[in-house]
Amino acid sequence: MPQHDLEKQSLISGHTPIAPEVKVRVMPGAAMHARPKSPPKPLSADERALCDRVATRLHADLGVLVNLLPEAAQSGSGMAKHLGIVRNTTQRVMHALRDQSPSAQTLVKLPGTKGLEQMLEAMQRVGISKEPVELAQVAVAQFDQLIEQLAGSHAKLIARIEAVGSVDSKSSLGSIEARQALFNAAMGVTGRSAQTGISLYAFRRSAENPEVLQRAIASGLIQTTIVPGGMPIVIRAGDTLKWDDPKNRSIDLLDDTQPHGNTPQALLKEFTTHPLPTVSSQGSADNLVQVIDPAKLDGPQTLDVITAARSNHPFTDPETGKMTLDEVWSLVNCPTAQIIFDVYLHRDIERMVRPGIDAQLWYPNLSSPGGQRWITRYPSPPRLELLGEGIGRAQTKAHPRHGELTNHFFSRLGWDPGEFVGFRCEVIYPIWRAGYCMSFQPAQQPEG
Repeated sequence: MPQHDLEKQSLISGHTPIAPEVKVRVMPGAAMHARPKSPPKPLSADERALCDRVATRLHADLGVLVNLLPEAAQSGSGMAKHLGIVRNTTQRVMHALRDQSPSAQTLVKLPGTKGLEQMLEAMQRVGISKEPVELAQVAVAQFDQLIEQLAGSHAKLIARIEAVGSVDSKSSLGSIEARQALFNAAMGVTGRSAQTGISLYAFRRSAENPEVLQRAIASGLIQTTIVPGGMPIVIRAGDTLKWDDPKNRSIDLLDDTQPHGNTPQALLKEFTTHPLPTVSSQGSADNLVQVIDPAKLDGPQTLDVITAARSNHPFTDPETGKMTLDEVWSLVNCPTAQIIFDVYLHRDIERMVRPGIDAQLWYPNLSSPGGQRWITRYPSPPRLELLGEGIGRAQTKAHPRHGELTNHFFSRLGWDPGEFVGFRCEVIYPIWRAGYCMSFQPAQQPEG
């Protein structure tokens, strides 16, 4: 059998064939035929999870630095010119930063550690402040350690990440069983629970003034149960838009009244249990908190509660010129078996952004230490679903009346739902006290 046929057979069978003994005379300077390389070893679930973590931090820290550069330098070619480094490095960094949910694949897109180190040194030379550069240097050092631990080189790590049979990182961290256990424990601690949590948002520019961003929200709990002595039902309609100007904005109810004190008009009565509970609205222009008290509580009581509000905001930050719409949140304040988190953007806004989704440990001010979101991001991110134009796909098994609720919501607003594009995050046993964050990054035009 010819030698090349023997080699081919060995690759297919996984066994080394026994070849006839032959004597080979090697001429000086002649190259020996190398044995076929064994395929790269696939990553285990734990190894991929480690890659995901390193990628998430790198993505966050490098993103902070890029945002500190002049706008003209926030592209691959512009950054290379501004920093005086090779374009290949900056293009690969910008390519990686477009990932909405950083993962091991982000490490494939990034340049090697030497290129990243050169970029950070250049950022220091052009005057980027010391602290964010040092944080990024730590992240790059972790990347270098990861490469040494798992592969020995960046190219070999890429091969392992892309190897056939590489295990997805969806391990026991954040599993549905773990989240269900947390739900049961939280229910026992708080004395309350809900079958379904609802967060329904819609955003558009004002028809009268395009510089005004109009936001509307319907939120609530379906089949929420409270027991005597348990914590009350609380619905929060907070705001995390970038620019805060309380003097020029406020939250109103759908009938344009102010949400202060006893506000039964805050309820969407068609979707709330009768007799209607008592609603006490309180808070500030950017943090509306509504406390729901059952009509009577002589034992465990289960009810449906949906509230709604609207607000106006500047469309752009006057200091930066960037859109104020960057993040929208659904907060799991009550132990909940499932959530439906919908955001509808007017098509004019939808064309301007790239959506993403993750779950964050909820800090009271919806922030993370030092603004580093990778610190508070939960493993195993949720899934973002595109609903498309209109509300034809609003209905879901998680809430039998959700299509009806969405239609009623737009009707009360007087907005044409056909002009909107919907996005959805639906989670079974969402993490108690987590914030599910739908982000909208400015869409970037591809470079020529």
